[in-house]
Amino acid sequence: MAEQKITIKNGKLNVPDQPTIPFIEGDGIGPDIWRASQLVFDAAVEKAYGGKKKLVWKEVLAGEKAFKQLNNWLPNDTLEAFRDYLVGIKGPLTTPVGGGIRSLNVALR
Repeated sequence: MAEQKITIKNGKLNVPDQPTIPFIEGDGIGPDIWRASQLVFDAAVEKAYGGKKKLVWKEVLAGEKAFKQLNNWLPNDTLEAFRDYLVGIKGPLTTPVGGGIRSLNVALR
């Protein structure tokens, strides 16, 4: 099934029945927070829409996980995903020390 993106038309959000939502798991306690949060988000949508809508999660990388896998703290693909999908969720991210790298949290705003 093709990904369904949230769009804006005439200044209003158009939310499909199964929107794809990019997420960044986060660093440190981020994975634990993400697992619990995902359950809450999914349960809230189930309760609100009686099973007629569902969130489809798409992991994108940032922080320590991105650096370990891609040698890049904040890949362009992640920034593009957040712009393209309009809505995203992120966990807490480590700010690298030194090297002139600005806060990942600030960069994602």
